[in-house]
Amino acid sequence: MSDKTGAPSRRARRRKRRKILLIVEIIILVLLLGVLFFWLKFGMINFRDIGSVKTNKLSKETKQTLSGYTNFMVYGVDNRASGSTTYGNTDVQILVSINNDTKKIRMASIYRDTFLNTNPQGTSTYRKSNAAYARGGEQESLEMINGNLDLDLDKFVTFDFAAVTDVIDDVGGVEVDVSEAEYEALNSTRWPTIPEVARLSGKKATPVTKPGLQTLNGVQACAYCRIRHTSDNKDDYGRAERQRKVMSLVIDKVKKASLSQLNSIIDDVLPKVSTNFSATEILSLATAAKSYTVDKSFGFPFDKCGDKISPYGWIIVPTTLETNVEKLHQKMFDEMNYAPSQEVRSISQQISYLTGKTEADSLDYSRSEGNIGVDDETTTDSSGTVSDGTTN
Repeated sequence: MSDKTGAPSRRARRRKRRKILLIVEIIILVLLLGVLFFWLKFGMINFRDIGSVKTNKLSKETKQTLSGYTNFMVYGVDNRASGSTTYGNTDVQILVSINNDTKKIRMASIYRDTFLNTNPQGTSTYRKSNAAYARGGEQESLEMINGNLDLDLDKFVTFDFAAVTDVIDDVGGVEVDVSEAEYEALNSTRWPTIPEVARLSGKKATPVTKPGLQTLNGVQACAYCRIRHTSDNKDDYGRAERQRKVMSLVIDKVKKASLSQLNSIIDDVLPKVSTNFSATEILSLATAAKSYTVDKSFGFPFDKCGDKISPYGWIIVPTTLETNVEKLHQKMFDEMNYAPSQEVRSISQQISYLTGKTEADSLDYSRSEGNIGVDDETTTDSSGTVSDGTTN
């Protein structure tokens, strides 16, 4: 009697075990497929080891503060050869800082014409900031930024502008309020930006037909980021603001993208990107992507003046570098009463000596021909709308 009742019980237990094993096998298979997918996709990225990156002698307090953030540079390379990121002047130089606890992102555009010591760890050469990348790639540019701004950067992401057009098209474009001055610049025959971007990316050139709020495709939005000469005279300041604005909009749309859109973005963009983040580091950042919010973005330097100074040409002079670095650490890392290093103070004094510019020469660009202000700051509100910090 007991044998008859025991047999079905044993069979039931065996069936249950088989089901459990099947579930485990499915889970393992899914995990293996996920790992395989991960490695196949990340194999598209151009991983580039640039070696060690030098920094200034930072205080223990500053090192402790910076350790709470993931900091890296984003470079957009103007090389006139789609798909290559190994040379050329940087059209985009954006310092990105992610608070590891709050997941808030802060961005600072370093104006490419900013007059800095482009080789602070070597022969001390004073030039426009974007020359460092052209001469020594990411390593020299990172060392320039570390030496002039008291940072400890050693990570970068570099992209060719064709990658920008791809990701914007993959998310369905970005909605931008194009000003009258920007509309005129986008359709300029002297500086035909849209046809140039289309040629570099291998895509169709579609003109922007009106100013105002509208959805720009990849070529149009990339051209919008690159226009420099506008009738409102914002020049490099306006371009840097447009770059940060579009970057914020793209981040917001990527967070909301479907799986098929994300797959398209990965396939289109990764081959056009170079980085020294490891695959593990990228995976860690990607898993938290839904939690990221753009908290603040601004241009650097805050206090500045633009002038044509021989033999350097037209440059943006920080007035002074020392006070600008103080503000940068306050805005990026909430370091109140930051005291710049001796290295930064020395560079600041040399910039003032070479250019003859001091704090007295600082111009308020918010009150001069509609330019963005001394603080040159844009913020993102809770709805994701990007606006500048100036008032009429």
